[in-house]
Amino acid sequence: MTKQELVKIIKDNFTNKDGIIDISGLKFDATVIISDMEVKGHLHQDYQKVEGNLNQESQNVKGNLYQSNQEVEGYLYQQCQNVKGNLYQYTQKVGGDLHQDYQEVEGHLYQNSQKVEGKIYN
Repeated sequence: MTKQELVKIIKDNFTNKDGIIDISGLKFDATVIISDMEVKGHLHQDYQKVEGNLNQESQNVKGNLYQSNQEVEGYLYQQCQNVKGNLYQYTQKVGGDLHQDYQEVEGHLYQNSQKVEGKIYN
């Protein structure tokens, strides 16, 4: 089976009455790669439980990118982001250090209610 055949099977079998493809609730006991996807609508990645690393790199988003309510036992890296609108970073709790270097924001940068137990590097 090719990946295009799999896409057709998923569209045919997991599209709800509103035309939304819903494959939520999948459980895997292995490494999963879902890279190089092209989505003409919205892409929701919610309520993921990952025992290893979660890599979200080189994403090109024409709308908004929401990353909220994340609990990370390791490190959270957000590097080399280019934001043409506003960047909101609210209510972050950091057990270690907070590094915020080389940020370029064309709109406004909002950083409120941050609790950092370590050092803040700007």
